[in-house]
Amino acid sequence: MKETRMLQVAVIGCGYFGTNHARIYEKLPNALLMAVCDRNRAMADELAALINSGRSEEEERCRAFYDAEEMLRELGDELDACSVAVSEHYHYDAARPVIEAGKALLIEKPIAQDGATADRIMELVGKYKTRMMVGQVLKFDPKYQIMAQKIENGDFGEVTNMYLERSSTNGVPRRLSGAISMYHYMGVHDFEAMLTFAGSARPVKVYAQAVDKVNGAFNGDRAVNEGDATFNTITFDNGTIAVIHLFWAHASESLGFVARAHVFGTKATGYIDIKSPGLEIYEEDRLTEYPELTYWPEFNGEIQGALKAELLHFCEATLSGKPYIVNNERAVLAVKVIDACRESLKTGMPVML
Repeated sequence: MKETRMLQVAVIGCGYFGTNHARIYEKLPNALLMAVCDRNRAMADELAALINSGRSEEEERCRAFYDAEEMLRELGDELDACSVAVSEHYHYDAARPVIEAGKALLIEKPIAQDGATADRIMELVGKYKTRMMVGQVLKFDPKYQIMAQKIENGDFGEVTNMYLERSSTNGVPRRLSGAISMYHYMGVHDFEAMLTFAGSARPVKVYAQAVDKVNGAFNGDRAVNEGDATFNTITFDNGTIAVIHLFWAHASESLGFVARAHVFGTKATGYIDIKSPGLEIYEEDRLTEYPELTYWPEFNGEIQGALKAELLHFCEATLSGKPYIVNNERAVLAVKVIDACRESLKTGMPVML
């Protein structure tokens, strides 16, 4: 990578999350957004036009591409890094040419749709000696990271058990219609956080159960019926037990998503509740509004919060050569624990890891 103060970056995937990445890169002081890429030409063109809006034709820098390999060939040494923000089922196909081209890679969570594919991506990274960071946004949420630091410092003593919850409205499975697993869409955050809180302990057994009263018609033709909710019990080799509760059948669209984490140790107990951000809005004839203030809130005309901090860190660490703070091996393990939970749902039996 050539020496430069600015990381010259492209975004692969121009959907909701790719658009967020592109908008943030465009505003970062250490990034130059060179291109956006999507097989859907209209989406790529629209996002490039949004980024270039307000500039003259001579000043336009962000180009639209429709094929990642073509983009990598054409930009060549002009490009330092890429964000991959496509559906997890296409992560390997999108990441492979980036890795083979020797570009740094930020790949959105989960790293892949299953552990075997995650291993294939990691093998490519090792073979081509490419830098990669998995986009685990909770690594930039101060609530989760302060708790993790206190656990690492020994303030909790030995972690004995934990409970993590993440839930959303039934509008999400209706919109996705079985295209994405509940575990991968939202649960992977909590599986990675659980592994972080557990420290050096390793998961050895999982048992998962599901209930399906609302979303059955929206789960698609999937081999594993995740239903409305899953309860996942994970046992670690040191005796620690974790429960992860995933639910996406809230009826009220105003509720949005809820996430909580309770960690119990021999010396301390910690509670996280992201639904208490410090701002509640009450309006006539409307339900209470709890604006999202942590992950990608927008104010002053820009996307702020943990996602911006994540991309800023990716740029800074890539330019400086310093390690990324995301542990890629832990991100892979989170997907493998999810694999085991889904297998347990299928068989109705505990699964050993």
